[in-house]
Amino acid sequence: MRSQSRLSLLALCAAVSAAGGLLPVAGYAAAMASTDAVQSTWKVQEIRYSYVGFTTAYTCDAAEDKLKEILMAVGAHPSTMVRANGCQMDRPSRNFFVTITTATPAPATDATAAVPAGEKTRQQLIERLNGKKPISDAPFAAVWKTVDLGRDRDLNLKPGDCELMQGLRESVLPKLSVKIESDKVQCTPHQLDILTPELKVSALVPLASPDQSPAIKGT
Repeated sequence: MRSQSRLSLLALCAAVSAAGGLLPVAGYAAAMASTDAVQSTWKVQEIRYSYVGFTTAYTCDAAEDKLKEILMAVGAHPSTMVRANGCQMDRPSRNFFVTITTATPAPATDATAAVPAGEKTRQQLIERLNGKKPISDAPFAAVWKTVDLGRDRDLNLKPGDCELMQGLRESVLPKLSVKIESDKVQCTPHQLDILTPELKVSALVPLASPDQSPAIKGT
């Protein structure tokens, strides 16, 4: 059954590509039924936490870039914003505050959960994120994908990124549609390991370009 689902998934990708990123509603609905695809919508939220590094210091710009790359690898919308504050004169710092404003795929039934009192509303966050690639409310197909962050060459993570990954694992990933599969992030203060920390996750990622996918009728 899993092999058949993978073949169906490949066929769907080919159809999307051939159609220039668009798939007729009927074909889209049929693909949802015949693969492991999950009907999803964008879950928009703002996450705040503090980075405390005993071993590695970052400039705020470097931390922002690296964090956004990791978030994109686990399915975050391209409009995701990462802001780090607390680096004096943009010098490397071991302590700074991180604010992540992002939209990530979530099962359609879970994506519009109530926003905690005092937090910005979903619409306010969407307005902040909307840029060249606006966020659509239309449902889209997403699939669970295994992502080995430590071995992803595009991310180019180093042993010194252990504390950064530790902060993500503890403060960010639990709030996204991400399941930890293998966790070997063990950071020793003031000691640089020789190996890149391993963190393998299963993340819900868009199957095609979600903001171009048509809504499914009857949902």
